[in-house]
Amino acid sequence: MISIIIPVYNEEEFLSKNDIYYQIISQVGELIFVDGGSTDRTVSLAKKLGRVIISPQNRGAQMNRGAQEAKRRILLFLHADAFIHLENLQQIVKAIEGKKYIGGCFSQVLDDPAILYRWIAWTGNFRAKVSKVFYGDQAIFVRKDVFQGLGGFPEVKIGEDILFTKKLRRKGKVGVLPFAVNCSTRRWKRQGVWQTFLLNLRINTALVWNKDLDQLANAYQDVRENIKR
Repeated sequence: MISIIIPVYNEEEFLSKNDIYYQIISQVGELIFVDGGSTDRTVSLAKKLGRVIISPQNRGAQMNRGAQEAKRRILLFLHADAFIHLENLQQIVKAIEGKKYIGGCFSQVLDDPAILYRWIAWTGNFRAKVSKVFYGDQAIFVRKDVFQGLGGFPEVKIGEDILFTKKLRRKGKVGVLPFAVNCSTRRWKRQGVWQTFLLNLRINTALVWNKDLDQLANAYQDVRENIKR
């Protein structure tokens, strides 16, 4: 019923550490890894866990490529450092098949219980509920026919999740499921909380005014490269 699409790039550490988790979720979904040119053991590890597709290194393009190959009626786009319990995956089917939503996301829980990170998760979930605009690390799901009808993710350097879900909310009813997707705090910790917050704010502003996108994309990519080292 569900195709789980995971864009990856040099995620050897997470794949090797969480292989049992991927084996578990593959029981309820078609597991597709879309590699963007990894230089470590990502591809060889992913092949033991699910299907592997090769794509240019661009998150929007990688997710679109995975969606093209997906065989199930529901698509779930999951980051490599995000985790959803098996029973919570079933809630996607209930939401879609019960015609409650055409798409949506999960409630984010960060992997550090400190008050600061609980506040970050709470504010992100509140923003998503109010705006109906979802970030990729909130685990976006959507009916495949709707996804195709909208033309998939824009293959831009940054902000493909925001741009897509703005289109999605105009197509039909979407929402935030009251079930957790557990996410890593690695970006917040290595980049700095306020620096990450300000970068996210700048990205949202740039997407509204269509300014400085290339510059912000380069800054964001530099952060991702630093995180992986």
